[in-house]
Amino acid sequence: MLRRMAMLFAMVAGLVSVPATPVQASTMTVTVTATCACQYTVSVSGQTEPGGIVTVTYSFTVTSHGVEYPVTDQVSTVADANGHFSETIPGLVLPGSCDDTVEFSGGSASLSLGEGSETGFAIDLPTTMFCLSEPPPPGKMLQIGPSSMEGRLLIRPGDWISGGYSFVFVNGQHEATVVTVTSKMTLPYRCGDGTTGTFVINLGTHDHDVPAEDKTWQPTGNANSILSWAGSGLAPAGCGPGQVMENSKGAIFEATVSQNPDTGSMLNWRFKYRDPNAKGKGNVNCLDNSDPRRAKADVCGASWSGTLRDP
Repeated sequence: MLRRMAMLFAMVAGLVSVPATPVQASTMTVTVTATCACQYTVSVSGQTEPGGIVTVTYSFTVTSHGVEYPVTDQVSTVADANGHFSETIPGLVLPGSCDDTVEFSGGSASLSLGEGSETGFAIDLPTTMFCLSEPPPPGKMLQIGPSSMEGRLLIRPGDWISGGYSFVFVNGQHEATVVTVTSKMTLPYRCGDGTTGTFVINLGTHDHDVPAEDKTWQPTGNANSILSWAGSGLAPAGCGPGQVMENSKGAIFEATVSQNPDTGSMLNWRFKYRDPNAKGKGNVNCLDNSDPRRAKADVCGASWSGTLRDP
């Protein structure tokens, strides 16, 4: 009897002493690619528990025009029966303006699986992009602002900010011409901790055909028309993820303007900008014709600045 009990205790002790099999650590590769169209693609792949729901949180910093823009987002996917997972998300928007040198730094990622998480994964980031492959068309330079037609704005990361302009010939004796405009807007901001900065919304290059002797506002004088908007972009997290940027100084409009043929006639200029989300109207891109909200005057019907005659 005693011998039988001793054998039983030995078996129990042997079972207790068997170490638990450790959970195998996940492996993961995160790659970010980008283009000078201010878009990026993130790809994640790796090995983890079979059938697991994987959430990858990634972050990196974009620097353009000397301004640093933090980027943070997530990718969700499911591992297959062998534990392999892979997901690619294209067409994501980079903050800032991709019309100059664009640098990437500080990439890191973490993986969440159920209630557990693993950190310390590196990100394969793009090399420095030199996006100013061609200089803007030659022409006159003009600047309006800072002008604060929108009042005090509390801009949130990811807000759509749209900008536009209109111009008119001073006299009606000009011949038919094409007016080419390359422009951008700069918005200064202040953070809650007192730090300040700026970010740029690139409005692109546009050609405007103006008939001879035409003295109407181009491309439109209607501030609620989609034609009055030249470009839009997403606000960065200039004050940190989730933190608002106070903009009370308005915006600065800068443009390079040329005429072909050059009529020698002067032009009057004005511009406008809008952050519908900061006005409590929802996060609306005023150039998105598929969004019915953009046609509402209280959403995208921004006021014009004062006029400036080109030099």
